[in-house]
Amino acid sequence: MNNLLVNNLNLATFNASSKVWLFTADKTLNEAQQVSIQMDIDSFCSNWDSHGVGLKATGFILFSRLLILIVDESFHTISGCSMDKSISFIKNVEIKYKISLFDRLLQSALVNNEWQTASTAIWSEKLKSNEINFETLFIDTLVNNLYDAQHHLTKNLGSFWLKRII
Repeated sequence: MNNLLVNNLNLATFNASSKVWLFTADKTLNEAQQVSIQMDIDSFCSNWDSHGVGLKATGFILFSRLLILIVDESFHTISGCSMDKSISFIKNVEIKYKISLFDRLLQSALVNNEWQTASTAIWSEKLKSNEINFETLFIDTLVNNLYDAQHHLTKNLGSFWLKRII
């Protein structure tokens, strides 16, 4: 599952400690939305700077719901102002596509070979009803560097922090 990031050729020149930010959409993005959002991401990343210095940045969509931004700070350090620019960009994506990307109570899991996004309360109900179990894969949106995103983006519920909550 994580091989999607490991094998991404756009990331071959990025340092393993590159910063990663993950934003989960509250609904599945259709193909047209994904193409359009990817164009927005590409445009934003190519113009993203820190105090006038361009950042080595990229981004993409995974699993039709996960927006990922990556900055290689070995090239140039990201600043508070450039972080503000990324937040503004994400908010604009939310408005333009009528989606929510900042709801940290949403988690995504692979259920019956399909990614689903729901609140922790819903996942708790699904665990009680045996619709999911401790082997169910979840996306760990708390990963914060490229290495972890490439190797630990998905975790089964048994080894995932959400297990303690639900």
